[in-house]
Formats: sequence, C-alpha cells, structure tokens
Amino acid sequence: MAVKTIKGKNFTWINIDRLNADSLDYLKKNYDFHHLDFEDLQDQIQTPKIDVYKNYLFLVFHFPHWPKNNHRIRPQEVDVFIGPDYLITIQQVPSKEMKDIFYRCLSNRTIKNDWLGKDVGYLLYKIIDSFFHNIQPIIDHLSLEVSELESNIYSGRQGTHIVQELAYQRSNILNLRRIIDPQRFLVSNLSNIRKPFLDEHMAPYFDNINDYLSKVWSMTETFRDTINGLHVTVESLMTNRTNKLISSLTIISVSLMPLHLLAGIYGMNISGLPYANEPIWVWSIFIGLSFIICILIFLLRRQRRI
Repeated sequence: MAVKTIKGKNFTWINIDRLNADSLDYLKKNYDFHHLDFEDLQDQIQTPKIDVYKNYLFLVFHFPHWPKNNHRIRPQEVDVFIGPDYLITIQQVPSKEMKDIFYRCLSNRTIKNDWLGKDVGYLLYKIIDSFFHNIQPIIDHLSLEVSELESNIYSGRQGTHIVQELAYQRSNILNLRRIIDPQRFLVSNLSNIRKPFLDEHMAPYFDNINDYLSKVWSMTETFRDTINGLHVTVESLMTNRTNKLISSLTIISVSLMPLHLLAGIYGMNISGLPYANEPIWVWSIFIGLSFIICILIFLLRRQRRI
C-alpha cells in the first residue's frame, strides 16, 4: 500500500503517492470523510476547489508540471485533507515533486523540525509553498524559449518550424495561466478561513504565496503578449514574402505573354505573315522582344518592385 507517514509535534502527515483500492480503503476505515469527497478522489479530473467541513478541509490543488522530452505543460493534481491532528496528501499518480518534498522532510532533521515542529497549518503552507516555487524553473525555461524565438524571428528565420514552435509556446503559456489562476483564488480563500487548526496567524503565510502567484501571473501575461506580438510579426513577414513571390510570378507571366502571342500566331498555318519565309527575321523579333522583357524585369528589380 502506497501510504507513508511522518509524526509531527502534535499531528501526523500521511502521504499517499498513488490512489488505489487499498489506499482508498485505508482512508475509509480510519477517517470519517464525507462520501462526496471519496467520490471526488476517484474522479480522474477534478477542478481546484476547497470544501469546508466542521472538523476538516478538503482541498484540490493543481500544480504545473513540465515533463522532460515533452512540449506541453500539464496540471499535476494533489488532493489534501487537513484536520486538527492530521494532514493527508494524495496523488492520483506518483509525483516526483511530492516525493522529493516528503523524503526531504523525512531525512533532513532541520527541515523536519521546522516543518513539523509547529502546527498542521504551517506544514500545509510549507508544502504548497514548495510546490509553487517549483514553478520558477518552468518560468526560466519559458523565458529562454521566448527569447530564442524572438531572436530567430528577427534574424530572418521564419518558416514552418518557427510557426510550430510559436504554437507550442503559446499553448504552454495558456496552460500555465489556466493552472495558476484558480490557485490564486484557492490560496486567497485559505487566508480567510478560521479553524482551530488554521487560524488567523496563518493568513500572512498564505498571503505571501498569493503575492508570489500574482507575480507569476504577471510574468505569464508578459509572455503571452510577447508571443502574440511575435505571432503577428511572423504572419506579416510571411504574408509580405508571399506577396513578393506572387508579384514576381505575375510579372514574369505577363512578360511572357507577348512571346506566347507571337509563338501562337507564327505557329498557325496562315499565309501572308510578315517574314514568315525568312526564319532569321522571325528569330530576331523573338530575341529582340525577349531582350526588352529582360531589361524591364531588371529595372523593376532595381526599383525593388519584385
């Protein structure tokens, strides 16, 4: 069974790294949670929320996760039960971040004394704070990707791969914003809850997390505006390039029309055509007309018309 515990000063931290039938039976036997909470636990997709009961809180958090060798930022769900003498953290699938947090607290005496030496509300704050500060590498990576995109676009590299990369980064920024936005309201609500195990002295701690999330939200807003601007720039440059190509092809097609006309006329079996019996003059007309067309195209290129 994937249930591990750490004893604190006056409470127990229980971490369930994979929700399965055994861990669900363990919760039902040992805790009198509302049956709707158990239904929510078994639901694979839950929106972030906070349910307040008389003796405990049930919280659903989503934290951003960017797997290696993957282009997409995805939400990582962590469910939490918090009561007077327990804190239960539950993951639908094993989470490397939660595993690192749990074992760091288990193996490091200084961290253990700090996190578990106070009340259960303070432990909840430290877990949430650790998860949200894991966003920083994602923000740094996004910033680097956006800067590289901007450099490539303005250095003249516009193509299918750039458009595809823009789409990936726009998707990641929107996903990050979709994950962060509900958490801001959830943490803000935690600041205003008054329970014996989560009283007003915890409000400044949760306000601190909310301030950090607001900064992250502002940064994602900047990334979104930058990506939108780059998208418009790439579209404009590619449209301009397409227009120039179409313009060049149109001029060449129109320039060849006189030659096509002459070839059509002299290709007909019509008597009395000028110089019809003198090939050298016919070829001279074609060569002279071709020379004039080449001169016109050269002049247009010098004037940057094509």
